[in-house]
Amino acid sequence: MASSTRQSLAAAKVALNPLLAKADLKFATELFAVASATATSNQLRSLLSDPSAEGNAKSGAVAAVFAKSISANVLEFVNVLVGLRWSKGSDLVSAIEQLGVHVVASIAANGKTLGQLESDLFSFQQAVDSDQDLQFALGDKLATEEAKLSLVDSLISKRVSAESAILIRQAVVSARRRRVSLVLEQFGKQVSAFASRLVATVTVARPMSENQLERLEKALAASYGQSLKLNIELDESILGGVRVQVAGDIIDGSLASRLSEAKLQLA
Repeated sequence: MASSTRQSLAAAKVALNPLLAKADLKFATELFAVASATATSNQLRSLLSDPSAEGNAKSGAVAAVFAKSISANVLEFVNVLVGLRWSKGSDLVSAIEQLGVHVVASIAANGKTLGQLESDLFSFQQAVDSDQDLQFALGDKLATEEAKLSLVDSLISKRVSAESAILIRQAVVSARRRRVSLVLEQFGKQVSAFASRLVATVTVARPMSENQLERLEKALAASYGQSLKLNIELDESILGGVRVQVAGDIIDGSLASRLSEAKLQLA
């Protein structure tokens, strides 16, 4: 992944975070619809990912193609995405799809069903890998997308969560020239990566009160757009303050860190 795409994806997730609290499965479904439509149109994909194209041209194309089929908040978010810099058109498609998975994972996390989502994706992936007839049916280039989705629906009906059903169906839609099981594996990894972000490691010099923990949890939930599990670690060497790590993000407000910075400024 090119650096421009990595930076844009990171920026897109930051823009998505405030929307997660109110996002529903319809939000995710509409993002997937945008990804699929963009993937199947060379002209649209080239325009929306062209760094030299004017912003008005991109937003005009987005409105012309999607305004009647997606909600206003999704339309606004898609305009944010096409305003970022992507190294190639396929990166934009992958990013929109990944953000859709991110939304579904967030909804599952808030509903305490994230573990079930991971399990359902893995189970269906195993079912596809172990059944050659199913592999052929889902990979058949002559079969319509509707026929494949109908088959999938018959297999997962009432057996998986609503969040799982959306991602399994999307894996079939977005497989195109790939194997469905590979897309399911990719989605599973993205869900697991999201799950790891839900754990905040909090390092303090001395135990925090229940009130302090509650305030910190609320502040982090507001910042990341979903609730997080706090793992508290005691480390007297930080002297005071709080050091928080969520996946690759580090918020270092410890006294030891501030003293170190002060020494560097005086040097």
